[in-house]
Amino acid sequence: MNKKLEELLYDALLPEEEPDPKLNRQIFEKRFKEASAMRQYQIKKMAAAVAVCVLAVGSITAYAAYHFLTPSQIAAEVADNHALAKAFESEDAVLVNETQTSGNYEITLLGLVSGSDLALCVDGDEAEGLKDSRTYAAVAVKRTDGMIKQEERKCVSPLLNGVEWMVANNGTMDVGLHWFEKEGVIYELLECDNLEMFAGRGVQVGVVDEFCDETEAFFLDKQTGAYKKKADYTGTNALFDLPLDKAKADEQAADAYIEKLKNPPEDEPDEEETGGDADYEKYVSDFQAAEDEAAFLKETAILKSSEVLKADKGGMVEFGNDEGVSGTVDVSEFEQGVPTSGAITGGTLEDTEIHMFTVNANGTVTYEVYAPKVK
Repeated sequence: MNKKLEELLYDALLPEEEPDPKLNRQIFEKRFKEASAMRQYQIKKMAAAVAVCVLAVGSITAYAAYHFLTPSQIAAEVADNHALAKAFESEDAVLVNETQTSGNYEITLLGLVSGSDLALCVDGDEAEGLKDSRTYAAVAVKRTDGMIKQEERKCVSPLLNGVEWMVANNGTMDVGLHWFEKEGVIYELLECDNLEMFAGRGVQVGVVDEFCDETEAFFLDKQTGAYKKKADYTGTNALFDLPLDKAKADEQAADAYIEKLKNPPEDEPDEEETGGDADYEKYVSDFQAAEDEAAFLKETAILKSSEVLKADKGGMVEFGNDEGVSGTVDVSEFEQGVPTSGAITGGTLEDTEIHMFTVNANGTVTYEVYAPKVK
C-alpha cells in the first residue's frame, strides 16, 4: 500500500511543462583555448526561480522528480540561431538517453544530430575555416552524491574506431565543447566535423575529466577496432557507441579524412615567422632566457592589471581581460610564491602581453598582465 502511494506522489510531482530555456539565457563569454587546441565555451547562466511544492503525508517521503533538458532545449540555451534546436527535434536527430556511472558521476548521452547550417554562435574569425557540415552530441553530467560544481565539467571526445587517439582527437577534429550548469546538472554540447561518414567503421564518444586523459582511460582493441575502458583506471571514464546511420557512411571520404589527419598540410609561414617584427622576437627571446622572469619584467615592462583567481581541483586557472585575450593555464607545478609566466600573447612589441601567475599560500592565484615598455 505504501509503495503504491509513493508511486502516486512521484507522478504528482512530475512537472507538466518544461520552463522556457530562453528565460535565463545570456550571451556566453568569449571563447578560450586550452593547450589541447580544443575550443571550449562556458555558458554563463542566471539561477532560475523555481517553485517548490512539498507534500507531507504521515511518514511518507515526498519525491523530487528529476528531469534533464532535452537536446533541443540545450541547443536553444547555447546557440543564437534556432536551426540547431529545430534539428534536434527533426526526424534526422537520434535520441539515445543512455546513462553510465563512473565514480561519483552519472553521465548521460542524450542525443545527437548532424547537418549543415547548424553553426553555433561564434565570432566571425572563429567560424572561418570550420566545415559547414557538423555533428552535435548533447551530454548531461550529474553527481550521485550531491550538487555538481561548475569546474566539474568533463571532456567529451569523438573516438574513431580503428584510429589511434593521437591521430583523431579534439584538437585535430576541430572540436568545440559548450557547457553550462542548470539545477544541479552540467550540460555539454559537443560539436565536431560530421561523423556520419565514419558510420561504416563506427564512432564512439568518450567522457573523461580532462583532455589527454583519453590515453589513460581507454585503449584501442586491435581485433575489433573499437575503444574499450581500461579496467584499472580510477578517473572518470564513460564510453558510448554512436548509433549512426550506416546508409550515410562514405568510406572514401572517411579514408581521405583520416589520411589528412595523419599527414596534415604544412601551414604557410605568417609575417611573424618570416621576421616581420624583430623587436618583438628579441624581447620574447630575452624574456624566455631570463633567469628571473619577475626581475626582467620589473626592468623592461609595465604592469597593466592584477587580480586574484581561483584554480580548480586539477590546478587549472581560467584567465582573461577586456581586450578579448583569454585562456586556461595549469599552475599545479608552479612554485608557490614565485611569479611564473603562463602565456605570451601578441605578434608585435606594441601588442605583446606577458601573463604571469603566482600561486599563493592560501591556494589562490595572483594573475598579472605586463606589457613591454615601448620606446
